[in-house]
Amino acid sequence: MKHFHFVKNKYDRELLMDIGSYNDIPNYFFEPIIHNTDFYEIIFFTTGNGFLELDNQKINIDNNTLIFISPFQNRKWFVDKSKISCHFLFFKDDFLSIFFSDKLFSFKLQYFYNKAKPLSIKITNTQLFKFQEVFQDILLELKEFKSDSEHIIRSLLYFTLIKLNRLYSETHQLSSETENNTTAFMFKQLLQGEVRNNRSIDFYSQKLGVSRITLNKCVKKQFGITSTEMIDEFVMFEIKSLLLYSKLNVNEIASLINFSESNHLTRFFKRHTNITPTEYRSNYQNGSYII
Repeated sequence: MKHFHFVKNKYDRELLMDIGSYNDIPNYFFEPIIHNTDFYEIIFFTTGNGFLELDNQKINIDNNTLIFISPFQNRKWFVDKSKISCHFLFFKDDFLSIFFSDKLFSFKLQYFYNKAKPLSIKITNTQLFKFQEVFQDILLELKEFKSDSEHIIRSLLYFTLIKLNRLYSETHQLSSETENNTTAFMFKQLLQGEVRNNRSIDFYSQKLGVSRITLNKCVKKQFGITSTEMIDEFVMFEIKSLLLYSKLNVNEIASLINFSESNHLTRFFKRHTNITPTEYRSNYQNGSYII
């Protein structure tokens, strides 16, 4: 698998974000070969075609489509590059989280590390134009860099991400709150790192220092599902990714995700999809995309 790393010294100084159109970044890897990156990506398609396979989602790319990609998400592009017009927004988590002393910031945004909702939205021409105006301000700071330019760039990026969170949340009927539900955001962060080893609500409630009832209430308020449902979503995501992008058999996947027996994993998977893991992998290999 190809891995792409963020180039932090592109502008002759260390800067953990980048922005530009497809003309500015013509080497972007729009290819049907599995790959991932170690940074966050938001892609604004003015003109689009084809589709993106992003982990176990198939996202159609139309005009005015926005796509949100978290670090290390596997993807393949199936597009005609000659007919694409888009802007890229790339950044590393530290660019914002360290400055704002908020290590949970990326986990507060509904479109990153979301295992259930589509990782895209459609916006209007007017909305797209407003974002493009902000991009021009960022590009100007990059090209005419001054001592305070990094602060302006960071502020404009923060503004853009929060505005996008509101649009995404409205589109998918989620809470756009980013300040008053720390327990829910910490739960999401813990799941991202621990879900292969721990599926117990008791484990997470103890780690967070809250009761099961409190944890469930916070998660339900923020994400619209119970803590159990969110754990299941993350587990299903891991299983599907391993079925699609690894050569591990079901027994090996069960062991990796801490199921005591492979038939327990199969029952869990079938309860959520109505098909077995083997059938899911076979369908994908035969050209069917199942979310």
